Amino acid sequence: MANETPKRRIATAAALKEGDGGGTFDAMEQRVKALEDDMKRVLQDTAEIKGMLRAAPSAIEFGELKGRVNSLPTMGKATAMLSIATAVIVILNNWAAIRGWLIG
Repeated sequence: MANETPKRRIATAAALKEGDGGGTFDAMEQRVKALEDDMKRVLQDTAEIKGMLRAAPSAIEFGELKGRVNSLPTMGKATAMLSIATAVIVILNNWAAIRGWLIG
């Protein structure tokens, strides 16, 4: 049948090491070594993450940053300052005409 899954081989006593009493599978040693290497990488990554967290800003520093951002000029303030500066420049450029109009 096409839907049958392949059956796993069951290890036999012949696949076990002989003589030294180790009793482990050769393939098992390789897999354990690979798992140990992967765990070393996981531990290194965890150590890096811990270092990043230690270097991250604290809540007090975030509060200070929030205060600075809140004190920045808003769009309305910036528009008002630009309008006033433009009005002053226009008045200074046309001062002679304005003075003549005011004095008569």
